Amino acid sequence: MRTPRRDILIQSLFESMSALKRGMAGQWHLMNQGCPISRSQLELLFTIRHAQPVSFKHLAQQLYLTPGAISQLAEGLEQHELISRQSDDRDRRIQCLSVTRKGNKLLDNIEKHRQKVMEHVMEDLSDEELALWLQVQEKLLKHFQTEAAEHHKKEIV
Repeated sequence: MRTPRRDILIQSLFESMSALKRGMAGQWHLMNQGCPISRSQLELLFTIRHAQPVSFKHLAQQLYLTPGAISQLAEGLEQHELISRQSDDRDRRIQCLSVTRKGNKLLDNIEKHRQKVMEHVMEDLSDEELALWLQVQEKLLKHFQTEAAEHHKKEIV
């Protein structure tokens, strides 16, 4: 049920999430000065590592981008030898991406640094607050994933 208080809380959450996103982006920029790739390419690289080997189509669906956008981001990663491309075993027409040893080394270094930064940022939060925050985030993610799956089903039909 919508109430004026609920509307204010939702608006405040949107504003807070936007500020948090900007703060994290600024922190990422400071943390990764000298990194040879953009934040979008880094997100793609982490996604590839999580799902590898993975097709352009699957990456596009997962990141809500077009296959062309994925291809453009991947090109830079290939130039830096952070990913490799191979044909799918079941369908040779489909190209799949995997993270190279060099890419894994870069990601490992970034994860170590990110972990230190996040520990510092979150040191004022109790374990209970962190658990609650995680629970809320997972609930929101589940909602978005359900919406995306339903939207995808509608596109197919």
